[in-house]
Amino acid sequence: MSEHHQFLFPRDLHLPPPDWRALEARLLEGGYVLEPRGQSIPQRALINLSFGLASLHEGSYQYDEHMRTPGDVIALYARAGYLPPDIPIRHNDTLEETVALLASHGVTLGDLYADDEGSDWHSPQYCLGPAAREYLSADVRADHDADPRSIPLMLLAYDGPSPRVAVGENLCEPSLPGSDEPLESLPPFGSHIDFIGAAYEDPGVRWHCAEAGRDYRILELDWHFSLAMGFRMVRLEGVDEASAQGLARMIGKLAGLEMVCSHRHL
Repeated sequence: MSEHHQFLFPRDLHLPPPDWRALEARLLEGGYVLEPRGQSIPQRALINLSFGLASLHEGSYQYDEHMRTPGDVIALYARAGYLPPDIPIRHNDTLEETVALLASHGVTLGDLYADDEGSDWHSPQYCLGPAAREYLSADVRADHDADPRSIPLMLLAYDGPSPRVAVGENLCEPSLPGSDEPLESLPPFGSHIDFIGAAYEDPGVRWHCAEAGRDYRILELDWHFSLAMGFRMVRLEGVDEASAQGLARMIGKLAGLEMVCSHRHL
C-alpha cells in the first residue's frame, strides 16, 4: 500500500525558522483552516484514532466509511466491546478532548500511530477552510467541496540542528530553474544525493554552476516537486501539484516567506 503526501516549506532553509504557531493562529483566524472539532476533523485523523484504539487489542480494528466525528469512532469500539460500555459518546469533541476522555476511563493510547513525521512540534490535522478554496485547482476544489475532510493539513516544526528531509521513490535529479535538463553531477558534491547530504549538514551550502556563473542553494534548484527539506513544513494529503503551489503561495503571504512544495510517494 503506497502513501502520497504533499509538503510546503520555506525555500531559504538557511534563514532562521519562522514561528509556526503564529502561522497556525493566522490560518485559523483567516478561515484558511477550520477548528478541528466534531465533523470538522479530517478523515485521516479519525482513522489514526481508530488505529490507536486497535493497537490496544489485537484484531480489534474497527472502521465505518460513514464515521464523521471522534464520537463515531468511540461508539464503534464501545459496541464491539473494546471500550467501557458507559463511556460517553461525544460527537463535538476535538481529538485532544477525546484522548482525555479515554484516559479518564482508563484507556491510554500509545505512540504507535503518532502521525507526526518525527517532528518536535506539530499542530492537529486541520480541514481546509473556505478562504483556502481559491488556491486549489478546479479538480481539487471539487473534491474539497464534496468532502472537506478529505484533505488534511498539518504544520510541522523541527528544532534541528539538521533539517528534516521528506522524500520518496519519486525523488529525481534537479535542474536549473527554467530548464528540464537534469543535473547528473553537482561537483564537488557528486550526485544530487550527495548535495542533499551536504545541505543536511550545512543548510546554507551552495553549489557553483559554471555554466550559469552563479551559486545555488539547494532549494533554489528545481527538484520537480520531489524534494522536501527544512525546519518548518506543512503536510497535506490529496492535493495535486497546482493546488500545492497555490497553497504554498497562500502560506507564503501569511508568513512573509518564499515557499516551495513537493510530493512524496512512499
